Amino acid sequence: MLAAALVGYAEKINEIEARMAELRRELAGKHAPVAAPASAKRPVSAKSRRRMAAAQKRRWTAVRKAKAAAAEEARLAAAPKRVVKKRAVSKPKPAVAPKSAARRKRQPAPVKQAAVKRPAAKTARIPKAAASPPQPESVPAPVVEQ
Repeated sequence: MLAAALVGYAEKINEIEARMAELRRELAGKHAPVAAPASAKRPVSAKSRRRMAAAQKRRWTAVRKAKAAAAEEARLAAAPKRVVKKRAVSKPKPAVAPKSAARRKRQPAPVKQAAVKRPAAKTARIPKAAASPPQPESVPAPVVEQ
């Protein structure tokens, strides 16, 4: 089976080569463009080489600056924002705490005591009518003449 495949491919190769030869004959009759021969490197003066080197350095410097700027921008975008409070800026904390603060720290917190219920003292109850002083009967106000 493999032998038959080889024979088939060989026939196809012969057909392709025949077609290529026919195309070459047609091209030979016409003015086919001739490929330019590979030329040697042209000589460049020392002054031109220096100018090319300087231009290349400028290009690479610009590329590095752009890359560094992009990296710095990305770093700043990823960094958390710092918030500065007005109080911290305008009024710095004293280096030594005042004495009153030190005293407050030393004193223990006041302990709340539970209220103790005491039985009420027994007193004699006085009726309300008897407890109030007697009201004088209405007396007309004295008239003052002028």
